[in-house]
Amino acid sequence: MAERLKDAFKLSEASASAIANAVVDPSDVRASIGAADDPDVERIPVPGGTLLGIRTSVWARRTMPDPRNPRTLPSRRHPFAVEPGTGGEDSKFRPVPEPRPLDPDRPQSAELAVDIENSHHLAWASQQAARFVLAENDWRTSIESQGVMEAVWLVATTYQHGDGSEPVTTLTTVEGSSRDTAVHNLLGIRSADVPYDDQDAKFRAHIRRLNDAFERGERDKQTVVALRCERIPALILVGFRPHASGTTGFPTAVKSFVALRHVDPPKPWGEGPENESLADEVLDELYRRDLITGTQRDYYAGACTRAEAKAAHLPVDPVQRAAQIVRLFTSPDDGVEEAIRVAVTSQSTRKRITSKLMNELATALILRAVADDPAKIDQIRRYLRHAFGKAVHRSDWVATGRTTDQLVEAALDEVREAIGKGSTDEPGPASMELAIRASYPLVVTGRLNADRGSSGNAQPDRRTPGEILDTMRRSLHGVHQLGQALRDFDDGPLLRAVDEQGQVKRLADDSADQVVSDIYLRHEFPPPGKAKAARAGDTPMDRYHNALGALGAALLEVDHAFAGLTAVEGDDGQPLVDSQGVEPRLTDSWRELVSRLDEEMVVWARTFRKAYGTKRTAPANGDIDEDEQEDVDPYADTDEELTED
Repeated sequence: MAERLKDAFKLSEASASAIANAVVDPSDVRASIGAADDPDVERIPVPGGTLLGIRTSVWARRTMPDPRNPRTLPSRRHPFAVEPGTGGEDSKFRPVPEPRPLDPDRPQSAELAVDIENSHHLAWASQQAARFVLAENDWRTSIESQGVMEAVWLVATTYQHGDGSEPVTTLTTVEGSSRDTAVHNLLGIRSADVPYDDQDAKFRAHIRRLNDAFERGERDKQTVVALRCERIPALILVGFRPHASGTTGFPTAVKSFVALRHVDPPKPWGEGPENESLADEVLDELYRRDLITGTQRDYYAGACTRAEAKAAHLPVDPVQRAAQIVRLFTSPDDGVEEAIRVAVTSQSTRKRITSKLMNELATALILRAVADDPAKIDQIRRYLRHAFGKAVHRSDWVATGRTTDQLVEAALDEVREAIGKGSTDEPGPASMELAIRASYPLVVTGRLNADRGSSGNAQPDRRTPGEILDTMRRSLHGVHQLGQALRDFDDGPLLRAVDEQGQVKRLADDSADQVVSDIYLRHEFPPPGKAKAARAGDTPMDRYHNALGALGAALLEVDHAFAGLTAVEGDDGQPLVDSQGVEPRLTDSWRELVSRLDEEMVVWARTFRKAYGTKRTAPANGDIDEDEQEDVDPYADTDEELTED
């Protein structure tokens, strides 16, 4: 059978032998393959080509569950977050990397290779995967009673050791790891021993004993479970035929096959593992298209340590790494967009690549720099994916290497210029980069959350983190606060509040610095048209802000009252105000009041622009040099800005 596999599918000696030794009836399979130039095997269409497979029964002891089961992706400890060997058992080694073609010159050959440090690395990864699978997707009860009913999908995989040991080859699951793990547990097999087990005589003797027990009619539980589990149905992938003009390799075809299988699985991967897998495939596709280097791929994937990142002149600050990942997934480059589209559609049934999906994939990679409890990371994931609003995808910005202070100064200049022009449009790329960087410390430390409101739980401000960050980057106060969050995050977990001049605030009793919270940020940086929350102090500035808040609330009440009046309907279902009107003695007074307020507000806006805005670069200390400002009379063109009314 091994010879027939080599002839028909150009497999290596090791891969062909691994398949032949695993198959229960090699002679039957050998005969079913047929002619070498046109093998009679199952053909499975996938994006990019056709996979070739053989359906048969295999010995469970000759197969190995995938040591990097995709279900475990969100819970892994990546080297960028935790140095391997320093963070406990769950980060003892690096996560086992993605399989690659066994022969780089033949990427479409149906053979995979996985790089491991040594046999201990493989044993550790297998134990981690088995522990997770048996806790989250345990098939043992079902398999114990009826055996494996649905075929597992297998690929000949060679494990290559970094310590110089000889490589070993065995059939490894690409789909069905949970079933194979359950079988091994029931049979008392250590999965990581399978590639190194060459005791063929011992194995044959074991099978003979089982056959004898069956012939004698023995039906004790141990024998029955063994008879049900020693053989499992399998689909062995032995070849791949790409489309005539395609460049898809066998590893990508297999991942596409598996991903499509999990669209409607017995137990779905879930949002976290799905996004992790898609994000990895995006990086692989970008690398295949030479849009990122191999070092960048490992860096974005969190697969390198911080020391390795520093040696490659890549930012070791997770904040800057996060900004680079967000820019990658929001890039306007057509080549990057096409690579992302190809990667996502090859792994899923999605037709459209939305900004929401891009945020989720970027978040999956960003959080590989976080070493925390998986439940907390999952919560952070749900919040962080909402931190990158529409403007992030539409604006022309770049992830620079500027320091926090440099970025804050550039953002302040942009906001001052926007204020000076009276513009409410995009301030500029520096403020955008600052907001994206600051989203990491604010969300990761729990200082900024997504909407947690629910039925019966009143939460008036339901803005996403991205909307709050966008509000912050459009004001001088907000820019100062974003910068302070970044500075404090470098020093410790507490993020302090600052005032409009960027000075750290103290508590009312002056006992400590005031720290920010989700509620604080929502109150201090409200949506347009709403003033800041009331302040407890009694300084002139406190009274000023409280008066602003009172005016804003009153105007909102006026708006609500106006809407309430227009909503009053008569017997004919039409608004009464449209048919009855309002007495001129009321409307004339109201219009006069509104006109007077409008005139004053125009002046207030011009005064604010004169005080805080500039069309030039501000001095380094953030103060405006009065000699360099135009001597603008805030009342000069008031009449021009008013309507005829």
